[in-house]
Formats: sequence, structure tokens, C-alpha cells
Amino acid sequence: MRLSRSLLATVIWGMLPMAQALATPADTHARLLVENALIFSPQVDGDRPFLGYMEVAADGSISRIGQGRPPAIHANQRIDAQGFWLLPGFVSAHSHLWQSGFSGIAPNQGLQGWIDELYGVEAKKLGAYELYLLSQQGAFNHLNNGITSVFNFTYTGSDESGLVDRCQLRGALDSGLRVVHGLNVRTVGSEWTAEQAYRRAVDFLDWAQGQPERGLYLKTMLAGTAAYDGMPAEQMAVEARLMRELELGNQQHYLESPALAEGEAARYGAFKQAGMIGPGMIFGHFIHSTPAIAADAAASGVAMSWNPLSNGRLGSGMADVLAYRKLGMKIGMGVDGEASADRADPFENMRMGLYQVRASAQDAAAMSAEEVWHLHTLGSAEVLGIDHLVGSLEVGKRADFMLLNPKEFTPYHDAYAALVFAAGVENIHSLYVDGVQVRQRDTDARRLNACLSPAPGGLRQTESAPPAPPAG
Repeated sequence: MRLSRSLLATVIWGMLPMAQALATPADTHARLLVENALIFSPQVDGDRPFLGYMEVAADGSISRIGQGRPPAIHANQRIDAQGFWLLPGFVSAHSHLWQSGFSGIAPNQGLQGWIDELYGVEAKKLGAYELYLLSQQGAFNHLNNGITSVFNFTYTGSDESGLVDRCQLRGALDSGLRVVHGLNVRTVGSEWTAEQAYRRAVDFLDWAQGQPERGLYLKTMLAGTAAYDGMPAEQMAVEARLMRELELGNQQHYLESPALAEGEAARYGAFKQAGMIGPGMIFGHFIHSTPAIAADAAASGVAMSWNPLSNGRLGSGMADVLAYRKLGMKIGMGVDGEASADRADPFENMRMGLYQVRASAQDAAAMSAEEVWHLHTLGSAEVLGIDHLVGSLEVGKRADFMLLNPKEFTPYHDAYAALVFAAGVENIHSLYVDGVQVRQRDTDARRLNACLSPAPGGLRQTESAPPAPPAG
């Protein structure tokens, strides 16, 4: 790796002091030691990249991180990362894993035409088996592109059993991705009551708590639909009840479509009256807001997920993230679905967002490279309420990180600028979740059987899946 003189000076002397390795009581042998890396971590105080090391404990958490050479550490695995950059895994605050099979769909349609083709035609063909496979493939694509944690909007369709919900969570978990599950309770109406919707959520939560990958399954939130123009009032009532009684967060696609913005904006008062406007609410897209709605939402603790790739591809518009930031609103970034963003690519998502902001403001200093990278890592984790676990490289957090090889681009004075302007998924050398390298693997038939085998109280646990029949 070649560093400019100014960047090398920054690395050697440090623009801000970095505390020496903060040790925690360690196991006799650490799981992993990475040394000689240029370490990036979005800290609140804006620490600059530094040459140093990181130790991962046996439980997959970061146990030490510091500048320079490490102290004497006994590690089961050591990586000499000289010439590589060490960064936290990206966090996508808004993803649709099941859409992995539909890149390029409705290429010249806006949101309404795109919905008609994807949801009105293709999604209706999918059962639990297909949704499992598509969710797993989408999760692999996220991991391969450096994303280690996501909020996943699931597809429910007409299913009443909850099987499609369980299969989509299992598809994500079986890939090794860390996931906040977005649960859709279906549209309430004459054929589906509010009580059935409530019971669906309770049953899913009971089942999900029993899954063995407790570290990968972070929590469940609502993938809400009450914001949609024309949605019955009962939908808002049941979602408000779930938020209140089960303490579930809620992410709504809100004010995304220019055609539906007026009707959706008119629902804000009902949201407020129902008690849904507060720190538990995330507005996805949030493009066509009014100044009054934006100010009230920010003051109430509502966060938003910014999805530049899909907003540009569908011609939906651009969220005024500069105004929202001035109001104090928490903002995270999402790669959305591969049917609308077409690539689960956080590097392209950062560039698209940053360049949109600068072009709109006609000011290259309107947002910095470091700021947009922060939004796709720690910022997204904060929006999802998982920043105590992921989003930055700090002692006690999970060791979700990537090693990036910068040899194909030449960093100049600012390493963050080189990272955001020039790096891409092709520069990812390796990715780790809990300090274990993640690789795409073939679908595990045992897990497929477990997903699709009914059992009392829900799906059969993966460890109790039936053994394969004897050969012959």
C-alpha cells in the first residue's frame, strides 16, 4: 500500500490521540489477532485512521484495539494485515433480502409501475421455499459486498400460517448475516382481523426467540404498512398496539412516492394521535416531507433510512438529508432491495448519496466522505438501536469487520475520501462476523428441511432436523 506523505504523517503522529489498548479480562487464547492494519472506526469524536492491531476474544467480541504493535497476546489465529485497511462491516438500515432474484425488473417504471410488476405479478408466485432461497441469496450478496448487519423487510403476501416469515428469517440466519427482522402482519380487513394480525406477531416472536443463532438474530421490528395512502384505520391501530404492548419498533415506507405524498402526509396526524411518532419509529425514504412534518418528527425522536440508489433508479426524488440533520434527526443508509437498487452495494450507495447531496446543494463541501461513510456504519446502527453491538470497532462490540486492499487505487491526503470516492466491493479481501471469516456456502439441505417441516409451536429447530435417509 502506498501512502502519501501527509497521510503517512497523519498515521504516524495521529491527528487525535487514540487511547492505548483497553484490555478486558481475556481468555487464555484469543480467537484472532489482526496486526499492522490501517484501522478505520467511526467514533463520535472523529478519530482518524491509525496503524495498529485488534484482538478478538473467544466469544467473538473485540477485546483490545490500539495503536502500534500489540502486547504479548496468545491467539489461535494471527493475521499480518500490513498494507490492508481494517474497517467495520457496513450496516444497511433498509433492505429487502427476498428481492435478490429480480434485478432490473421494471427498468423504466416509477414506484407505482415497479410495484405493479414486482408485487402484483412476480411476488405472488413465491412460496415459503422460494422466499427462503431468495432471502438466503440476498443475505449472501450483502455479505459478499461488506454488509454484516441489516434491517430486513419481509414479504408476507396472503400467507396466514406465518411460515413465510419464519423461512425468511432462517434464510438470513443460515447465511451468517446479522439481522433485524422486519415483520409484516398483513393488511387488516374483512378477511384478516386485527386480532389475527396481533397473534401472528406474538407467535413469530415466541418462535424467533428459540432460534439458536441468538447473536445473529438481533430483534424483530415491524415492517409497517399503516403509512400507505388508503390503508384502513385498523392497520394503524394494530401496529400502534404492537408497538405499545410488545415494545416493537416500526419502520414505514413513508413519503417515498411523489404521486402518493399528499395522501401519506395527511396521515401524519393520525400517526401522532395513535402514539406511533417517537423514538420507536423509522421513516424509510422520507423524500417528500413538509417542513412541519420533518420538524415534528425530528423533535419527537423519529429516525430515517436514506436509500439513494433506489430513489434515483425509480425516479422517486432525493431526501433532504441536510435539512434533516440540521433538525437533529438520526439518519442511516440502506441498500434497499436488489429489485430497485439492483446491487446490494454500500460503496455505490454512499457515492450516489454523496454526489446527489453535493449536486443539489451546488456545494462540494455540503457533505464530506467521512460523514456519508459514518451514516452507512455507525449511523445506521444507531437508527436501528444496535449501535452497542455493531457499527464501529470498539472494545466490547462484535468483531464484524472487513479487510480492504487499497492497491488498486492510490490514496492521496485523505484516506476517507479515497475510501468513499474510489473503493468498491472488488477491493474487499475478506469479511468477518464475530471474528470468523464468512464465505458463501452451498445451501444446507438440513436447514431447508427444518424450514419447511411443520412442528408444534412453529418450525422444527435446526438441530432437531431429521437425519438424511441412508444411501440406497
